[in-house]
Amino acid sequence: MSFGARLRGHARARGSATAITVLSPDGTAQPIGWEPLDRLVDRIAGALMDRGLGQGSVVGIGPPNGLAHIALVLGVWRMGGTVLAFDHRQPATILAGMWDRAKAALVVVPPAVVPEESRVVPLPGFWEDVAERVDAVVPDQVSRPGKILLSGGSTGVSKLMADDLPWRFVPGRPWGDVAPALGFRADQVQLVAGAMSHNAPLTWAQMGLFEGHHLVVLEAFNADLALDAIDRFGVGFAMVVPTMMVRMLDADARRPRSLASLEALYHTGAPCPGWLKAAWIERLGPERVTEMYGSGENVGQTIITGTEWLANRGSVGRPFQSAARIYDAAGALLPAGEVGELFMRRDGDVTPEARVRYLDPGVASREDADGFVSVGDMASVDGDGYVHLAGRRDDVINSGGVKVHPEKVEAAVLSCPGVRDVVAVGLDDRDWGQRVHVVIEPADATIAVTLADVRRHCAGSLAADELPKSLSVVAALPRDGFGKVKRRMVRAAEEQRAG
Repeated sequence: MSFGARLRGHARARGSATAITVLSPDGTAQPIGWEPLDRLVDRIAGALMDRGLGQGSVVGIGPPNGLAHIALVLGVWRMGGTVLAFDHRQPATILAGMWDRAKAALVVVPPAVVPEESRVVPLPGFWEDVAERVDAVVPDQVSRPGKILLSGGSTGVSKLMADDLPWRFVPGRPWGDVAPALGFRADQVQLVAGAMSHNAPLTWAQMGLFEGHHLVVLEAFNADLALDAIDRFGVGFAMVVPTMMVRMLDADARRPRSLASLEALYHTGAPCPGWLKAAWIERLGPERVTEMYGSGENVGQTIITGTEWLANRGSVGRPFQSAARIYDAAGALLPAGEVGELFMRRDGDVTPEARVRYLDPGVASREDADGFVSVGDMASVDGDGYVHLAGRRDDVINSGGVKVHPEKVEAAVLSCPGVRDVVAVGLDDRDWGQRVHVVIEPADATIAVTLADVRRHCAGSLAADELPKSLSVVAALPRDGFGKVKRRMVRAAEEQRAG
């Protein structure tokens, strides 16, 4: 069933019952019912079609969390279009390049993000067009593909990905056995805490609506607001990343909540420190904490419950409806317990059209002869089949669930006045998991280069998540005989300095 058809059925059956509640930062709630949501989606689809769009058209979705984001996505799918979700806070040149690569026919963005080109429409103006339309039923079409998403950038610049399967799912089992294993079921109240410009929050929110969830959507993440919402609305399912878990744990310690309704605190997006996982297991009980490791490429996943984790600390679980292999640098299979590059493959016959494909020219998956694919992680698999991650193949920084490539940061910082050379590394951080830290070799030792200087200079070329959060200055960066900076030596020195 398509998302549009599923929404239509919920609207008929549930009428004015609440489908979505949007929470502003001050806690003000803005609800909308199923039937009004369905009518709004019809008007959005009609407004898009009036602009010449239809089945197969790619539409960029740039608004922040809220009703507009969710309804725009559903409107695109109702007319059979393809959604390109993105973070509107990125530099204009990056945004424009992404839209070009995806062949976006129309882009809807907040009013502050309006490059002068015909396909870019500010949200207020588009919303006025929608409001002025007369209600009319738009026939549901099937998207193919349903969405274009960005990879995490673990091997460099983020890549655009899509699969070519029709955008249809089975009511009651939209993700087969994966979602139930994580505590997701029909008719729950779901907390949407992450930005829907990212794939996981977008997907879980929309899958929740498909399964009749009442979505409680935070316009912006706030730990106290998230915890209060769980008790206030009886949230049963919440997807979070470790950065959110740290802040929620601290906020709950200051003012404990009940959290009695919470059936599943599911975390993903970044490695979770052992102390943090243990703290949430102690707070909620092991049966209510779940984790999945996977990738946007959807080549496989591991799942682990809190109970399993207590017996296999540090693991991200066993492959779930998929299989894993570990290869060394020469391409030889490694035995249990040995660290190498992780390759995964989903179970069953995967046809070429079902495989995620990269849209960028010249980019291809790294896979073996049997179709096992790598997304750049190092890991080991123990004798019981549990996967233990061991960092990234290429030193990517994972900050708050956002993957930051150090070479991009370094290129921006190198253009800062007074900087001769720079290395960007990820340092352990209680809030962020890893923070972006830069080590600078100054061009002139008598002129100070401050973190404020660097952040101000790089704001136009780096996204907010990529900006350095800390800085060190050294007289000279260590280099090998060819003049190349010894990155690992720099990281080790900074980790020792940080204590």
